[in-house]
Amino acid sequence: MIWEKTKLFTMQGMLNAKEEELKQLKHCKTDLEHIQREFSDSKGSMKKPELSSTTWQGSLADSFKNVRNDMKSDYDDICGKQFDDLFKKLNERINSLKNDIHSLGQDISSLHKKIEKLEKEAKKAHH
Repeated sequence: MIWEKTKLFTMQGMLNAKEEELKQLKHCKTDLEHIQREFSDSKGSMKKPELSSTTWQGSLADSFKNVRNDMKSDYDDICGKQFDDLFKKLNERINSLKNDIHSLGQDISSLHKKIEKLEKEAKKAHH
């Protein structure tokens, strides 16, 4: 019975650690969703200031426009694919943790029942 109680204590510790990790990942996901929205909303600022014949023109302005176009491509990659990949990995880990937590919960419940049964048998043996 000591072994079962030790195992139960270990499993409860693992469950608590996984629940804490899940909580932190969900918080991280919420923060990242907010950052993604802010990042996406600021996309228009890449076009400022507008370049025209009255502000800035010529070969330097053309080079600057090319840099902006490259930035737009990188920006789109970050805002789209990179955030999507990150959210996919976060969701996979969150789902994995949920499954682990569910499984551990079932194992803990079964172990509780086994310990109760062993305790009842031990009491009967002493009487």
